Amino acid sequence: MIYIALFRGLNVGGHHKIKMADLCAFLNRHGGENTKHYIQSGNLVFHHDDSLAALAQKLEPAFADTFGFQSQIVLRTLPQLQAAQKAYPFDREDREQKFMMTGFARATPNDDALELLTSLATEKELVAQQGEAFFFYFGDGSGRSKIANLNFEKKIGTALTIRNRRTISKLIEMAEKI
Repeated sequence: MIYIALFRGLNVGGHHKIKMADLCAFLNRHGGENTKHYIQSGNLVFHHDDSLAALAQKLEPAFADTFGFQSQIVLRTLPQLQAAQKAYPFDREDREQKFMMTGFARATPNDDALELLTSLATEKELVAQQGEAFFFYFGDGSGRSKIANLNFEKKIGTALTIRNRRTISKLIEMAEKI
């Protein structure tokens, strides 16, 4: 199966620095094949024989043992990532792609998660949800957004890792070549 691993909190603000070559090697030591990374923030594509559930259970503890700190890892299959990219509802010509984001939930969010996020949105922000994917458009960028800087785990019951559409497109392109 082709997987995409989205590691949270790597190489952000000078903290939890990891070379992507080391992260690829880590995945390969744990059964990954053809592992490739995209940019320096913990986006990996790879082949693995384990099921999604089995892989998710073993990678996080192994990561902490190897690197000495924890990183939440959100795993998606290639079809799941493709479906999330296709479902993005706010793609229009007059909007900047860099402000179009998808949040991937680590687990099932609270039932009222979309309502909460929508209540925090400004007039230039849009929010939608499809299952464990949240779609955002940050009209003024994500830097000043109350939503983008939210402690998702506390507010909606699960961690989110957010990627822009360009990154997701590149990950899909890379995964399709494995």
